[in-house]
Amino acid sequence: MAKIFTKTFNATQIDSAILDVAKSAGSLQQKIHNIAVSICLVWHDSKGTIEDSKLAFNRLTALQNASPYHANAFSQWVALKLPMAAWSKENKTWYCAVHTQINNNKLMGKVYIALRDEPFWLVSPAPEAKPIDLGMDLERLIKRLEKRKDNPVNGDVIPTAALKHLREARNSCAVKS
Repeated sequence: MAKIFTKTFNATQIDSAILDVAKSAGSLQQKIHNIAVSICLVWHDSKGTIEDSKLAFNRLTALQNASPYHANAFSQWVALKLPMAAWSKENKTWYCAVHTQINNNKLMGKVYIALRDEPFWLVSPAPEAKPIDLGMDLERLIKRLEKRKDNPVNGDVIPTAALKHLREARNSCAVKS
């Protein structure tokens, strides 16, 4: 395993380092889009053989796998922008759907222009961060258990000692003023 080197920043460098990360993230997104569009342009300009479409889908799969952090948004973009695309769960790869292989293996201009003009991060924006508030989560769980204790369902097992420990854990999470 390669040794991991962690660089630390002093207080005056942190803000500019954050801006650099934002710039790098945007550059990576744009680079992924540029490569995907290039793959599709090469396919568009090809003779439209089955081999051309297979090569394009293999390259799109490799590009999707190259950046796991972007894979979900990228896969949604491929599925939306390439109507002939299908995902194989068994092989974990993109392929040209069977019903379209008979008709056409060439990427047409309208499809190409649409995918070129709308990058994957606009099709599927990144989800918002959802921080965990353990105190609130425990509070909801305790309320749910107390309701079930008052109106039990056949098979419910809610030990009183466990509920007591959950309350203690919730109280330890409370912000002290």
